[in-house]
Amino acid sequence: MTRTRHFALVVTMLAALASASQEAKTVKPKELQVKVEITTDKKDYVEGEPIKFRVVLVNQGGPAIYIAKSWDDAGGGIAGFFISVKQLRGRPPKLRCGGTADRGVFPDTRSPEQILKEDFVRLPPGDFVGFTDQYRECAVEYAGMYRISAMYSPNDLNTHKVVPLSDEKNSVLTERIYSKPFAFRVHPARKTTNPSPKPGS
Repeated sequence: MTRTRHFALVVTMLAALASASQEAKTVKPKELQVKVEITTDKKDYVEGEPIKFRVVLVNQGGPAIYIAKSWDDAGGGIAGFFISVKQLRGRPPKLRCGGTADRGVFPDTRSPEQILKEDFVRLPPGDFVGFTDQYRECAVEYAGMYRISAMYSPNDLNTHKVVPLSDEKNSVLTERIYSKPFAFRVHPARKTTNPSPKPGS
């Protein structure tokens, strides 16, 4: 009976340790210090002027993180950023538009270790990834106040395969990270008037 109880106690302890280990592997962003920032190159534009933005994912501290080697537009199994603009004031656009990228699904027989090495990048504290681009969607058409935001989605098609490789010093990022909104204004375009013809011309 003593041996049976001792064995049961050992099994219980091992199960608890396994559960704690699994919890440690799925580190949440609040336990890390991961942040998304987005800004435009200016705060004031004129109608028709290109609106350029910069978006970054920053590891501000804590353990290093692993993310997929794709940090531009996200969607369809591709990790990266979703960019959105909300109009606060002004004439609404005529059309609503949007689009997402897509990635084909193919059989992948690689080991988790090989996937981590080939498809992911380690981001130590203080490092960041991101990109700059021009906003090309239909939300900004007329003069008004606008707010641009970003969300980083880490969910590559193979993210779930490499999560078990996380430890206390290196964590595979699995949660979405949202930026604070950044406001900008679009002013009406100046109307140009043709000069009156001179007499006799």
